[in-house]
Amino acid sequence: MSNIALIIGIILIFIAGLSAVLICRLLFKRSIVFNVFMALIVPIDTIAMLAFFVGARGIIHLAWAAPIAIAFLFCGYYLVSNMLRKPLDEMRDRVSSLSEGDVHISFDEKYQKGKHELAEVMRMLVKLTASLKGIVDFANHIGKGELNTEYTLLGDNDTLGKSMFDMRRNLQDAEIEKLKRQEEDERRNWITVGVAKFAELLRANNDNIEELCHSIVSNMVKYIGANQAGIFILNDEDPDHHVLELKACYAYERRKYLHKTIEQGEGLVGTCLLERQSIYMTHLPKDYIHITSGLGDEAPRALLIVPLLVNEEIYGVVEIAAFKEFEPHVREFVEKVAESIASTIGSVKVNIRTNQLLELSKVQSEEMAGQEEELRQNMEEMQATQEEMRRRELELSNTLERMKALQQQSEEKEFETKMLYQSILKTFPTIEFSTDGILKSIDHGVLKILGDLPEAAYLGHAFAKVYHGGEAEGKAIWNRLVSGEHATSFTKLNHTPVKIEYLPVFDKSNILQRVIALVITLDDDTAQVE
Repeated sequence: MSNIALIIGIILIFIAGLSAVLICRLLFKRSIVFNVFMALIVPIDTIAMLAFFVGARGIIHLAWAAPIAIAFLFCGYYLVSNMLRKPLDEMRDRVSSLSEGDVHISFDEKYQKGKHELAEVMRMLVKLTASLKGIVDFANHIGKGELNTEYTLLGDNDTLGKSMFDMRRNLQDAEIEKLKRQEEDERRNWITVGVAKFAELLRANNDNIEELCHSIVSNMVKYIGANQAGIFILNDEDPDHHVLELKACYAYERRKYLHKTIEQGEGLVGTCLLERQSIYMTHLPKDYIHITSGLGDEAPRALLIVPLLVNEEIYGVVEIAAFKEFEPHVREFVEKVAESIASTIGSVKVNIRTNQLLELSKVQSEEMAGQEEELRQNMEEMQATQEEMRRRELELSNTLERMKALQQQSEEKEFETKMLYQSILKTFPTIEFSTDGILKSIDHGVLKILGDLPEAAYLGHAFAKVYHGGEAEGKAIWNRLVSGEHATSFTKLNHTPVKIEYLPVFDKSNILQRVIALVITLDDDTAQVE
């Protein structure tokens, strides 16, 4: 074959390869397919031209053409490997980690560059991983109770993100319901505790109506956080003229001694008595009531008037004023307690009337001593009364005996404790500190261990200063002693190993009186063990 034909053949092969490149460029623009095709077409076209040349010139040229062809093949393989295998391996490893739940992975940025499909897939995989990390962080914050944590949806079709939002909203709703239930439980418990407290109070003060009323209003003001309260008791001694009498008034931690009577239907209190319904107002009439304190004279913001009503029988009215509005559960509590107050006041009034009748019976029995039948009847009544009084006297006697026995037991225990305490003080050398941590006295036995210095040389020193472990540790030990704990330390006083027991001493009111340090001398063997 002539040289011209050989050159024309090689040119045609080159043109064919170039045409294939152009066609692929048009069909697969911005595609990894074009890059792979370019990596393959160059070695293939080169091998074709070498094969044509060897076929035209003879197989002898295969010796140099074959290595060139093999080199081009390896170059094409290397390029295709970099473009396909390594990015795909990267994707496989990262997707494998994601499939196992590991979102804390990193990506090689070089595989994210470019506009072809693999780079786009890699960038989307990075975005997906970041989204999963965000969801994990969001879930962790939600798990910690941080329900206001923000999260940005990836798009309108972010189903997982929307599900997380729904979960957060459900948890927020559940938390709100939980808080509401807790608040409701606290309110019910507050009412229950208050009712029990006032029931005990009413049982303890049921023999004097004035003291009972004062105890009611003072405790009511403190318990519900009001500023002023008064209790009016119905005086029905005159069947044709019932009036309300102010029995007790309390404001700003002080008992008020006022005298006031109100007719039925007069003012708000009289209206409450007449209608037998509670009255709650937050806009009071001008100059209706003022609360006076050391800071001035000011009108209250809320007023609650509740009738003392039980079994359709009314016994009085309680009026409460405050600078804040009363919540519904507070009003409910006052109305419940009002029933118990009415019942107790009714019992007290019955007892008072009973006593009055007894007194009247005595007078009548003395005046009508000449009438035998009436005297006999009066004597029977008196005998019944005396029997009740004897029964009560016996109960009182039994109660006093029990109280004496309890008092004697308490005195005996107190004496035993005192003797034990004195025995300890006599047995061991002691050091005494005042309530503010100042050394007050030091036993002769301790002075003997310390050396020849007199007691005055040690008095007046602070506990933290003389504590052998240093001032900081001494302050910590003193704080423990003040809180009621005992403390023990081991040290040497003038080369003598000792064990020191620090004992706080409190009175009956649990108030610290002093701190006693018992100094116990140890032998060398015991000191080593300690």
